[in-house]
Amino acid sequence: MTRLESVLTEDDLPLSELWAACRDGELVPLSSSAFVFADVPQTPVVRALAVRPVLARRSIIERHSAAWVHGALATPPRLHTIAVRYANRSSASRNLAVVREVALRPGDTMTVVGIEVTTPLRTAIDLARDRAFDDAKDSPVIAKLLASSGLPECRAYLEAARNLPHKARALQRITDALLFAAMER
Repeated sequence: MTRLESVLTEDDLPLSELWAACRDGELVPLSSSAFVFADVPQTPVVRALAVRPVLARRSIIERHSAAWVHGALATPPRLHTIAVRYANRSSASRNLAVVREVALRPGDTMTVVGIEVTTPLRTAIDLARDRAFDDAKDSPVIAKLLASSGLPECRAYLEAARNLPHKARALQRITDALLFAAMER
């Protein structure tokens, strides 16, 4: 008897069968390319496995995709954001992802079931630095990501970072997000 993985993709079954199983209530879609059994809790491990089909070799889940893996977003982004270190330049092997080359410091990533993901702190800082930052959508995500660390850790990270664009803007956005979240409690 073959045991199926907890996260299924087109590598496991044809897409039509995956959607038929969804219609029958056996599976639920996690993203456009990954499905999970209906009774499996959506944990960081399951969400990281759902992103794996769009990852290239030595790539890292980042930004909104990492926020979703960490549980700070309820639904996955339409396009996943994947990072590769400058030293590991490569092209994306699949669509459904935006690939960026980044410089990461030691400690900026963690491993979830063998898949590299930016830490909640680095994810929050990257979201706060982004030009496409949307206060209404991204501030609650940042507050959730920083629930266990907070402003002092962000400030220390940004002060120690060299050549990191938009640090002041990021710190202001993070401060606003954390203050708003504290007022809502």
